[in-house]
Amino acid sequence: MASGITRRQALRGGSFLALGALAAACGTAGPSGPAAAPATSPAGTAGTPAGPWTFTDDRGKQATAPKPPQRIVAYVGAAAALQDFGVPSVGLFGSTTLKDGSKDPLAGDVDLAKATTIGTGYGEFNVEKYASLQPELLVTTKFNDLVWYVPEKQMGDIEALAPLVAIETVKDTDLKKVLARFEALAVSLGADVAAPAVAQAKAAFDAASAKVAETAKKGLKVLAVAGGPDQFWVARAGAGGYTDLTYLASLGLGLEKGAGDDPLYETLSWEQAGKYKADVILYDARSQWLTLADMKKKATFAEIPAVKAGQVIPWAVETPYSYQRQAAWLDKLDGQLSGFKPL
Repeated sequence: MASGITRRQALRGGSFLALGALAAACGTAGPSGPAAAPATSPAGTAGTPAGPWTFTDDRGKQATAPKPPQRIVAYVGAAAALQDFGVPSVGLFGSTTLKDGSKDPLAGDVDLAKATTIGTGYGEFNVEKYASLQPELLVTTKFNDLVWYVPEKQMGDIEALAPLVAIETVKDTDLKKVLARFEALAVSLGADVAAPAVAQAKAAFDAASAKVAETAKKGLKVLAVAGGPDQFWVARAGAGGYTDLTYLASLGLGLEKGAGDDPLYETLSWEQAGKYKADVILYDARSQWLTLADMKKKATFAEIPAVKAGQVIPWAVETPYSYQRQAAWLDKLDGQLSGFKPL
């Protein structure tokens, strides 16, 4: 699929290449491991339900199968979320490793040696390799009108091989709703959400949320940003914006909402980077963006009070939607915020 990638796609996606055009290689496969054998009952689940299976996704489309799917191929973040509910995937697409060869946090507890990767970059989806896995279900996220990482031009061929479920993560939703949607999908696939690990994760999520809400009483002003070579983006927290930021705002954290009509971000030049005098900067630390060190080379960024005070935190933009992952992210965030003060 030859296509440029928009700033909106780039700000959300984990495989934007050098802030340039998307590589046109829909048939090019990423690194892969051996295909996992079909599971009779995913680890940590109550057992695969019997009878016909249906699930209505967030496109409003109903996925159906004669029995609950077991051979699941999923976008990496979705696979990580399902894995935490006890539902494994036999195939993956999306970023699995970082530039230094280490495991991408987006993959969570997915065992990369037991799943075949069918593409790593945005739009890289090897349909032939996907077919060879004998998929019974394809799972990804939905980003407004985008079915994430699945090339639109090949959608017909892809959906002909197995049902597709897409879970909305931005438009008209919130963090708890997204978590509930992944939980519902996992239950339909045989997950036991009454299992101790899931129950403990839910409790941890609630506890971490309560801690952030308490820390928010300090009145910190927080700005979430991403930096490119020529532009500076202020991410927004509000209806239709980033789900995690909107959730933080609901806990009382003072997130700067930015200006303009776009629900996701306000686009600024580097000369305008000091527009908001935040107490805390959350910066998108994924590899496609400027590093904190490089952003500090921009004089207007370096002069932001939060940057001068060292009150800067990496923003885990694509944390998988499971209670375990979100609880860990909130705990880490609170630990850092609790040491900061209003400037």
